[in-house]
Amino acid sequence: MDTLLTLENFSFTSFYDNLTSNIIYNIALLLTLGIIGGKLAELAKLPKVTGYIIIGILAGPSALHLLSSEVLHSFKPFKILALGFIGFNIGMELNFSNLKTSGKNVLFITFSQAIFTFLLVMFAVVLFVDDYKWTYGLIFGAIATVTTPAPILACIKSYNVKGRLSSLLCPMVALDDAIGIIIFAFVLPISVYLAGHSGEVISITTLVVGPLFEIGFSILAGVIIGSILIYILNHFKKGDNVSLLLIVVIGILFGIAIGYSVEVSAILLPLTIGVLIANGLERDFMRKVKLNTDAIILPLLLIFFTLSGAELKIHLLWQIGGLGLIYILVRLIAKYLATRFASKVIGESKEVVNFLGVALIPQGGVAIDMAILAEFRFIQLANETNSAVAEIGSTILTVILAATVIYKIFGEIIVKWAFDKAHEIPQHDEDYLEHQHVL
Repeated sequence: MDTLLTLENFSFTSFYDNLTSNIIYNIALLLTLGIIGGKLAELAKLPKVTGYIIIGILAGPSALHLLSSEVLHSFKPFKILALGFIGFNIGMELNFSNLKTSGKNVLFITFSQAIFTFLLVMFAVVLFVDDYKWTYGLIFGAIATVTTPAPILACIKSYNVKGRLSSLLCPMVALDDAIGIIIFAFVLPISVYLAGHSGEVISITTLVVGPLFEIGFSILAGVIIGSILIYILNHFKKGDNVSLLLIVVIGILFGIAIGYSVEVSAILLPLTIGVLIANGLERDFMRKVKLNTDAIILPLLLIFFTLSGAELKIHLLWQIGGLGLIYILVRLIAKYLATRFASKVIGESKEVVNFLGVALIPQGGVAIDMAILAEFRFIQLANETNSAVAEIGSTILTVILAATVIYKIFGEIIVKWAFDKAHEIPQHDEDYLEHQHVL
């Protein structure tokens, strides 16, 4: 605010300008828009996150301009905060006991399909684009690996799904995201470096040491913070919910701050904290901790995805339609072929061989998180080098947002079809009770 409004100088124009530039007003606006978008999505029988993204697009600079480019830029610290909590939430889902019960098959299939998907999407993008081909290829390949758990969990709970396919999928999606995040943490600094040194001879040492440092530092710092949190939480088992929430939130905030200060992954470090807590506390106590942290994570996610939609540059959709189509189709093919081959090799059932890859196709929140992180890094690079590489980040985010909307619309339908074909939906549970999830 440049001037203090008084009765003498009051005007509606000045009042409106001051109001809409106020970050508190914009937080309230984003929450309101997100709630409206979520409710409209429910009425249309779509996942809530689809509603968040679509209403964000409508409110953003590309449409109604309720949220300006300046406002979106001012929310950069908030988006980093949200990314950290999302990473923590993913880590909390990765319980090692679930992996043990599922056996080595989960590990083999998950690693196989993640690596194959990464490579196939990467090479497809490299062959399709002309400029910065390896930068685009590496990032899109890494993002392609992750799977959203929402449609899978929704179908399992709503249809009372039981069988080999569903028992493999539950631990797979959490592990799939963790593998994808690690791949992304490795390739993002490489991609940024390649974009900033286009045409130069690049040392292999330079490409490898930086990413390994990011991953190693993130995991080490996450282990230290997570261990401290476990120690403290175990002494507060009988504490009230507010105390538990504050302890966890403070730990996550320190993790995000440390990660951001040395430019390491905003997701991987908090994810490591989440993994430690998920496996270092008694199961019932861990669930209590998770329930309390969900209370703060949900509104963060609502704002985050609404912001993500607002950042979509509609005019770019016409320019990158082919790239988006390549990404969606090749990812679909890669997931299906890789899981089919891997499950056949280890002798899984016919149902798993035929339909596991189909159930892994949906994608959502984690992919957007990665795209947002990529956009941050390329904007940062553009500011440092005075180059036009910021457009790389915009292109990546636009493609992933568009793909996510498509995946969100059809995700639950696809997963339900896979379970139905695998004969894992009891006949008496055919009435689908809609469950909505954020991710």
